[in-house]
Parts: sequence; C-alpha cells; structure tokens
Amino acid sequence: MVELSRRTFLGAVGIGVGGLAAGGALSGCSNDAGPAVGGAEFTLPSYRAAPDLDVQPYHATKTPGMENVYTEQVQTYFKSVNREPGSGGKVTSFQLTWGDPSKPLKENPYWQELNKRLGVSFEPQFVPQPVFDQKFATMLASGDVPDLVFVNDQSAANLQGIRDGAFADLSETLSGDNILKWPNLAARKEEIWQASLKDGRIYQIPSIVWALTNLPTMRADLVEQTSVGRAPTDAEQLFTMLKEVSALGSGPGGQKVYGLNKYDPATALMFQRLFRTGPEWQLNDDGVLVHMIETENYKAMLAWLARAWSERIFDPVSLSPTPADIVSGAALRYDAVGAAISATGLSQWEKDLPGAKFDFFDLPGFDGSAQVVVRNIPYGRSTCVSAAAAEDEGRLTEILNVLDYFSAPYGSEEALFVGSGIEGRHFDFDEHGMPIPNAKNATELGVQYVGVTSGDNSYRVHPNAAPWVDSFVKVMESLAENSIVRPLEGLEGASQTFVTKGAQLKQLLTDFENGVITGRASLDDLESFIGNYMSQGGTQVKDEYTQVLKDAGR
Repeated sequence: MVELSRRTFLGAVGIGVGGLAAGGALSGCSNDAGPAVGGAEFTLPSYRAAPDLDVQPYHATKTPGMENVYTEQVQTYFKSVNREPGSGGKVTSFQLTWGDPSKPLKENPYWQELNKRLGVSFEPQFVPQPVFDQKFATMLASGDVPDLVFVNDQSAANLQGIRDGAFADLSETLSGDNILKWPNLAARKEEIWQASLKDGRIYQIPSIVWALTNLPTMRADLVEQTSVGRAPTDAEQLFTMLKEVSALGSGPGGQKVYGLNKYDPATALMFQRLFRTGPEWQLNDDGVLVHMIETENYKAMLAWLARAWSERIFDPVSLSPTPADIVSGAALRYDAVGAAISATGLSQWEKDLPGAKFDFFDLPGFDGSAQVVVRNIPYGRSTCVSAAAAEDEGRLTEILNVLDYFSAPYGSEEALFVGSGIEGRHFDFDEHGMPIPNAKNATELGVQYVGVTSGDNSYRVHPNAAPWVDSFVKVMESLAENSIVRPLEGLEGASQTFVTKGAQLKQLLTDFENGVITGRASLDDLESFIGNYMSQGGTQVKDEYTQVLKDAGR
C-alpha cells in the first residue's frame, strides 16, 4: 500500500505495455540494459547529481530509507539550465490542479515571465484532482494528446494511455549519456528509472520521492497526563494511554479530546506498523505469496481497533470522509512529514490551540518489539510525452527542454522561480533567507504541475519547526531502521487484475475493516471475507504476482 500526500502523489509501478495489450503481466527489466518487447536494447539513463547546496545538513544519515535533514535555507542559488530559450512555439500540457486554476495569461505576470524564460508559449489544461481520471480518459478518447501529460501510473485509466500508444517511448532518447542534455532530468538515480519502467521501456519521467512520507505526532500535553506517559512500549500500554486521554473529556480551550479521532485507509498504515502486518502482498516463511489479511498480525490489529472503538477511544465521527466533521483533539495522529516540518506545522498547530503541546511520536511494536514500516515505492508523480509530438525530433527536444526547466532541483534559480515566482511580487525573503509568499498574488502561481522533482531529496525543516528537529530525527531514524522493502517493489503493477480490479478490492477491504472496527461486522467473519476477497480477484492477483516474482528471480 502506498502512502499519499499532496507532495507525493504516488503511483505504483504500472503494467508493461506488451502485457496490457496481450492480457499478460510483464514487468520491468531486471538489469541496467536488456531487450524489450517494445524496442531495441538500451541503457538506463546516466545519473548526474545536482550541484551541491551551500549549506550543510543538520543530520547526515547512512540509514537506508532515511534522508539527510537540513535546518538552514540555501542563501545562494545555482543556475541549473544553460541553454538558449525555445523557438517561440507552443508547448501544451494536461495537468492536475489541487485548487482553482491560475489567473489567465493576459492577467498573469508570472505566466508571462515563465513563457519568456522558456522561450515558448506554455498552454496548460488544468484538471481538478477529483475528476482527473475521468478527464484523462476523455482526453485519450479524443486522440488529441497534449505535449506533456501528468500521469499517475497506479490508475488504470492513466495506464490506458501507455497501452494505447498515446505516449512516446523515450528509451533511446534518454539512454545512457543522452540524458545529460537535460541535466535536471538526469538528477535521479538508476533505481528510480528501473522501478518505473513499463515492459522494460521508458514511457514516463518519474519524480524522486521520500521513502518515508508519514509519521505519528502526539499531543504531549494530553499523553503526559496519563499513567503511561509519552513512551508506551507495546500495544496494550498504547491502548491504556489512549483510553486515559479519552477519559480526560476535554483539553485546552475546552476542546473535546479522544485517544484517536480519525480512521481511513491512510491512517490504517500507522496501525499496520504497530502490528507489524508488513506489505499488502508478502512472502510467508515458506516463501509463498500471501495477502496481509491472511496473517495473524492483521487479525490481531483488527481486534485491537474494534476494542478501541467499543471502549470509546475513537471519536464517533472518526470514519467521516469530511475533514470538517472532525473538530476534536486526539492523543495520536498520523501526519504528512512535509506538513509537520513546514512553516504551518507543529508551531502553528500550537498557536492555533493555546495550551496544546505537540511532538513527534515513536511508535512501538505491538508485542514489545519494534514496529515494521513498509517503504514507499522509489518514485512519485510522473510526466509522459505525447507520442505524436515526439515524432519530430526537434519538437521532442524542445518539449524536454521545457520539462527540464520545470524540473529544476532545490537550490537552483529555476526552482526558486517556478515554485515561488517573482521576488517582490509573489514572495520576499525573510531573515532566514526563506521565500515568504505574498498571498495577494498567489493565484498567479500554479501554472505548471508537470515538472518532476529532481536533485536533492533531503528533509528540510522550516525554522519554525527547529525546536522539534532532534525529536524529528530520532523518530525518523527509528522508522527507517525498522523499514523494509516490499518483495513486489518495481513489480506491483505487473498484474493486469490489480490494474483493473485494484480499486474495487481496496474498497472491499476498507468496507470490511470499517464494519469490524465499528461493530457492524464481526471479526469472526474474517475467514469468510478472505474467501470473498480472493474470489473477486484476489486469487488472480496472487497468481499473477507469484509468476512475476518467479520470472524476476525473487
């Protein structure tokens, strides 16, 4: 299962083109080069690191899954693009938008300056996130595919574009040192390209992403009032801590408080860590592929959660899909890393509720051992290039030039402009050298969302969150030390049944979990549910994954 946030709108690795077309399940190549169903042998793109930053990390790590931590903001910005602007032609895009689209070009100095710097007329099509898949399918059906297209390759609708040949095979174009023409696109390691291959070919340019994107935070002011305190050592102590917080009734400002106030598929991952359930599909001690729901640990997790609900540890509206419904405070939350260490993270949370005290929380294992954390796939959002546009080599180069500019790494002049705009209009630097947005002109930004994250991928703690940096490092190192890679990494989408039925199976599981937790269903029904889950596609997914693992030699 993949952890999602706005920063890391992640996509699991998709099925191979040949596999989709033929109804089979093909995976990415296992070597740096090799034959491909869709074309000739090629070498994975060369890696060239982005220039060093002018600051040193607060914490340098060697732990797999962890990133360096910075508390200082860069003061000098390097130039990442050294090429002449484009020819003045048009470059179009089909891209996600999380809110209202930007102001029109004629009213938008940022967009005008962007076009000037790119040397093209950039013409995006803004698509709201809730209807993205629907609009994506409509775009494919029209046959009019924009030059640059945002792709979430966990979505069957998005994968349809690769299946139908709507997007360019960039394998030779970006092969080996060819990619060095676009230094920002080259600033991602080979394993990222490897994990995102489709049928052994490059159809998408993937973002780098953190392996760990979410962590628990606690209301220290609440848990310090319990008999357990801030550091429970197992699931039973944690249960006691949470129950005693619910018993408090209210906290600072008269806010109603509970041990927990939210449960959804994302928050479920925190409890999966606690109960060491492992990845969704995993190998048992006999080397047989099984689903998480078939394990004793999963059953124990459901029993614990159901007991927590029955003993009123949860806010009664914890399952509401409407965030505004949840107004209570909670002893424990599951937050996005990027949000927690930002300018509006822990420090702002405390300002918003005087008397509250937040901190990061190091989750134990349910039995007194360590938690088990499943790392994210090694890449995030991706961008594809229109196959029709790529037929002209000169035009393909210009399109990739634009994408290279959008994908400038942190610490570069280009990334500062793309993300923050024009100094004095869209932002000003504060005393720390941080670009502070000007809310008045914020609607001019957000013109592009097809750039892919490149270069340095460290955790950057905002000065407002500096008081928590040692706690952050401690908890994140613990997460990384107890993290594992899924056996299906790089292969998860190599099941046609997963692609076509994954969403239905996920909803089936969510509905059952919610029913057991709230008492509308019984844990005694778990075996029956497993049979139902497998009969509705789970067995096919298992068989396809088993074959894929065998073919990959895992």
